[in-house]
Amino acid sequence: MARRCARLLTAGFAAALLACGGSAEPGDTAGSPAAEPLSIAQRQFVGTWSLAAIERRGADGEPLGPPVENRLGYLIYDSSGYMGVTIMRPDRPQYAEDRPTADEALAQFGSYTSYFGRFSVDEAEGTVTHHVEGSLNPNGIGSDYTRSFLLAGRRLTLQPPPAADGSTARLTWTRQPEAPASETTDTHRQLFGAYRIDSVSRHTTDGFEVEVDQYENGYIFYTLSGHMSVHLMRSGREPLNGDSPTADEALRLTETYASYFGPFSVREMAGCITCPGPRDQGYLTHHRVGSEDPRGTGTDVRRYYELTNTHLTLRPPVGTDDEGREVVTAIRWERLPSR
Repeated sequence: MARRCARLLTAGFAAALLACGGSAEPGDTAGSPAAEPLSIAQRQFVGTWSLAAIERRGADGEPLGPPVENRLGYLIYDSSGYMGVTIMRPDRPQYAEDRPTADEALAQFGSYTSYFGRFSVDEAEGTVTHHVEGSLNPNGIGSDYTRSFLLAGRRLTLQPPPAADGSTARLTWTRQPEAPASETTDTHRQLFGAYRIDSVSRHTTDGFEVEVDQYENGYIFYTLSGHMSVHLMRSGREPLNGDSPTADEALRLTETYASYFGPFSVREMAGCITCPGPRDQGYLTHHRVGSEDPRGTGTDVRRYYELTNTHLTLRPPVGTDDEGREVVTAIRWERLPSR
């Protein structure tokens, strides 16, 4: 495992740091019976953490260059016992067309990291383990990523196991403060939490149902700091044949996994006669500071919403399908209870 991690570090620095370490045994699935309440140790992690720095040291403990401080990333631990992480390199090139070529997809591999799953904490050992349920890199699915941790005030430092050559990496995260009460609405307070993908439906504007591919797994997190992240994974994703993908494998990865992250805002009522969608329905705006698809980075997307105690339904504005029909898509999520 350590040798594999050393090779991964040459393929994609941030991705490899998060992908290396831990056993290969899968964690429990999301459909497990009622889980025990979070431990006191787990509750210390709950919140939104932004990436501050990545440091590498040799086996002798000496720094291997200056800290990397230009990565954009968020690590979210939710009170449901689930977590999600996203890390992105800056200045990722745009695709030449609407969809990437295989070579473009391969060039982007390692520049964006996303995975999600349960988390557990062993306070005696000083470790936190991410039980990976889904990942942009399919080789990580079903793994347990164990990190040594140090919590000091608003700083969290995570360290994966050493590489084959004895070198180590440390990722330092800063806890984001909760949004001021004056800036949160009743919808914010009802929305905060984690949701697992339930189903996707689509119909034309004149009422005809349209077949749509379903996601195998995925989560969306809305946090008290006012941030959100999306992780969606299609079925049929096979492990890579090697440590790094071929161009065709990289293209398949981009077609079967979607992720983005950033702040979000709430509009209780649309109140805009020129806006697409019902004028009497509120909407959320996802401000995407980072996205697995480079075209999404730095853009806003609107999602009309229906919110209950058990489910969240998000609907993008009316779109056009491959046959030129106007279609309405509804993405339904199941709320995960706090523990």
